[in-house]
Amino acid sequence: MPDVPAGDVPGLADLLAGAAWECTATAPGAAAVPDALAGLGLSWLPADVPGTVAGAWAAAGRDLPTTAVVDGADWWYRCAVEHHHGPGRAVLVAAGLATVADVFVDGVHVAHGENMFRALEAGVDLRAGWVEVAICFRALAPLLAVRRPRPRWKTGLATHQNLRWFRTTLLGRQPGWTVTPAPVGPWRPVTLVPAGTGGVRVRSLRSECVGAGGRIRVEVDGDGLGYGLGDGIAGDAWVEAGGVRAPLVPAGERVASATIELSEVRRWWPHTHGDQPLVDVMAGVGGREVWLGRVGFRTVTADRTDGGFTLVWNGVPIFARGAAWFPVDPVGFAAAPAEARATLELARDAGLNLLRIPGGTVYPGDDLFDLCDELGIALWADCMLGYLDPPDTDVFAAEVVAEVTEQLVPRGGHPSLAVVCGGQELEEQPAMFGLRPEQCGIPLVTSTLADVVGEVVPGVPYVPTSPTGGEPPFRVDVGIGHYFGVGAYRHHPEDARRAAPRFVSEGLAFAVPPEPPTVDRFFGGPAAAGHDPAWKAAVHHDTGRSFDLEDIRDEYVARVTGIDPRRARFADPARALDLGRATVGELMAGAVSEWRRPGSPCAGALLVCLRDLRPGAGWGVIDATGLPKAPYYTLARVCAPVAVLVSDEGANGLRLHAVCDRPEGLEGVLRIELFGDHPVPAEVLETPITVAGRGSVTVEPLSLLGRFADLAGAYRFGPVPYPTMVVRVTDGTGHTVVEDVVALGDGGWAPDGDLGLAAAASPAGDGSWTVEITTQRAARWVAIEAPGFVPGDSWFHLPPGGRRVVGVRPLWRSGASGAPEGLRGRIRALNARLPSPIVT
Repeated sequence: MPDVPAGDVPGLADLLAGAAWECTATAPGAAAVPDALAGLGLSWLPADVPGTVAGAWAAAGRDLPTTAVVDGADWWYRCAVEHHHGPGRAVLVAAGLATVADVFVDGVHVAHGENMFRALEAGVDLRAGWVEVAICFRALAPLLAVRRPRPRWKTGLATHQNLRWFRTTLLGRQPGWTVTPAPVGPWRPVTLVPAGTGGVRVRSLRSECVGAGGRIRVEVDGDGLGYGLGDGIAGDAWVEAGGVRAPLVPAGERVASATIELSEVRRWWPHTHGDQPLVDVMAGVGGREVWLGRVGFRTVTADRTDGGFTLVWNGVPIFARGAAWFPVDPVGFAAAPAEARATLELARDAGLNLLRIPGGTVYPGDDLFDLCDELGIALWADCMLGYLDPPDTDVFAAEVVAEVTEQLVPRGGHPSLAVVCGGQELEEQPAMFGLRPEQCGIPLVTSTLADVVGEVVPGVPYVPTSPTGGEPPFRVDVGIGHYFGVGAYRHHPEDARRAAPRFVSEGLAFAVPPEPPTVDRFFGGPAAAGHDPAWKAAVHHDTGRSFDLEDIRDEYVARVTGIDPRRARFADPARALDLGRATVGELMAGAVSEWRRPGSPCAGALLVCLRDLRPGAGWGVIDATGLPKAPYYTLARVCAPVAVLVSDEGANGLRLHAVCDRPEGLEGVLRIELFGDHPVPAEVLETPITVAGRGSVTVEPLSLLGRFADLAGAYRFGPVPYPTMVVRVTDGTGHTVVEDVVALGDGGWAPDGDLGLAAAASPAGDGSWTVEITTQRAARWVAIEAPGFVPGDSWFHLPPGGRRVVGVRPLWRSGASGAPEGLRGRIRALNARLPSPIVT
């Protein structure tokens, strides 16, 4: 049972709170028990708990250990604390130990675990005064070397095939991925609570819709209940939510449960589609009030009609867009809550409404679910099975069932939980390995876990693996697919439509360069890009191939811009990176816009990664420091709840699609301004539009123009007549709801002299600033560069005589105190020869 504390529980006396832990390494098997460490002459490092070995090395200023180092040694953690409770019983709970671990209290072995995803709980005898806790994490490398039955298929996405036998993460153990050390150590909290001093713990907290109302089921345990099996609860005990109180009744030894019926509840929505009402759940036990958590109410189903996969939220089909979520701190696994919040707020601000936890990573904790509940971001949670052939044994299956049950039981009240998936590529890998469909079946994910999910979190859609649904399972026009046609598979951008994906649960893989402040901070400037080993450590490449995602990006740069990226890098490495940033931004936004437009068969698009695992050209759209990259901004424009999407229909010309996810809809005016080289638009087109709530309207500019003009250059008569188009939607009061600037034709990639580009900044309070950007001539891919700050918008176009006002706020950074003193920076555009300073 995982230790899920119920808020700030009065009386909870964790003896290890604030303990000074330290760690060291020995040769595998050199010490079986703590007493054997004394004669080994070991050097100990201070260590955080929760944390990892790599995190301890980083805190000590050491270079990060390799996975071979952390998996090749026994790692010992220890601490000693003084207590004043006298001798007696206590409960030790280790919420997560990575991976094969033995726990000792005062030299006595009290627990053994072999699953980093399950908690260990042990009753221990305490002596008076001081108590010593030691944990040994056994070397994984010798265990992997033990001969075991061969798998049905071999994957290139794990460093060792025998990892399939161990319940541990593949992070740090996937060849070709971003280089990070594998997590070894107490990656989740370790507590030691004397008997009789504990509070109340939540065993489960589940909410469900019942007609217009809702039901909350609560189960708690702990010392605070003060009763045994068959006894009554000491004092008045109750649970309350939404103004309704229900009694806690015995449900086992030191376990109690309650059910609350609410006659009317407000529904929880992803932030793109509505509000996020949450209900606090309180308990009263023995005269004390305890906050148990928050729950929300929603229904979510998966419409699989006609081979598709559409999430239906509270009866409304939604277009899901988002990315895969990886640990914010992939080294110490101890990210500050403020950093996780800042990253999730960036996702929300970009219009993303679904994050996926991939099967080769780690289960998220309640903190992530709490934040997603609050911010309106839904979660797709994979079970931690990825790529490898799961052993077909009853023991293995039972362990995974216990693990998944343990992880899902506390999540039943989180309205953000949208999908549970059996694992990552468990159908794709054997199919690509050449196995026939009848050889690929995995009952563990097709039936066993489906039953577990149905029982523990009823009403949450379950899918056996990602991708799934097609034949072969990795085809994208049926079911759930991983789409890499544009990107890793080097197809033409038009493949985003031609492939007709139904739901992209992972896709659009590129090596995306971070912004110059990050490049300068970690690599000393752009000259290191493309060849420095530290730079390449962040770049993904598939094993068995002689190219990586930077080679892929460069191929698209040449295809989209007509510029040789290799020559560009020789002449100006900073500009070469900008060409890559803009190209990836255009390709990603173009694909997601295509999939979201009305008439598309696609119902969801998740990027392969939201945030990089280390500094460099990773495949995230937010870098490892928390600073958005170019595609973040281009995606934000096409993922906004209210947006205008532009589609090039070839010989049929351009179409504009006004889409609105909001329930209230939109009634206003669509205005199109077509610019030549002058600051006054050559053509102004307007039409009233009415977009129904959660609906769309399509407009053809040529029908408004009333005559032919080759706006997209479809007929190749020469340069497009109007290189810049401004699209603006205003509501009934004249307020601008959406505004975007679209570059038409093939121009704007080469420097074009002095554009008259200027920027002026003024303070906006709380360390933030407002930057006003103006230009005399059309500016392409205008980027704001302000070290220490996050621009609210960047990587946009401006028409001749254009103006844009952008807010910039301080970048959250670990260890930073307050906002930077003053704003220093510049703006640059791809078609400007020189950047322009931001004047304050």
